[in-house]
Amino acid sequence: MHPTVSSHGAVHALRCAVPADLEACLAIWVAACAARDGQAFAGVAERARPKFDAGVVWLVADGVDGVDGFVLATRPGSGLPADPPDDPVLGLLATRPGAQARGLGRALLREATARLALLGYQRAVLHALLDNVAAVGLYESEGWVAAGDPFEHSLLKRPTQRFDRLL
Repeated sequence: MHPTVSSHGAVHALRCAVPADLEACLAIWVAACAARDGQAFAGVAERARPKFDAGVVWLVADGVDGVDGFVLATRPGSGLPADPPDDPVLGLLATRPGAQARGLGRALLREATARLALLGYQRAVLHALLDNVAAVGLYESEGWVAAGDPFEHSLLKRPTQRFDRLL
């Protein structure tokens, strides 16, 4: 399945990622995190890179000039020790800064959760910085529910929350 998503005039084809997409996805992740945080933090790409080896759903959104966004869900047990052991982790979701706030992240999130359900998973988890109001709003509007107690992000030292979603 290769849905096409139109977001504010831009058309994006969602597709399964291939290994050649890794560097573009890492660059988007680093740029999106820097835009979110107001500065770049050392170690962001290095922390993200190994997650791709545990991927069960990895989708990219192709725009006119290459990859505009991606989502990665990793196998159960690939998240934090307190995560439910049988649930995949939606670990990375990002759109390049010029493509943000246009519905592309929502389209990627919806497609990833649909594919996880098709793979037979009953629930998925993700972790979000609580001060990332836009992301938390997106997740909650898509049926993700805060679970457990907030905790400190290990790299950024900011309050983080686990969210669960029944698939």
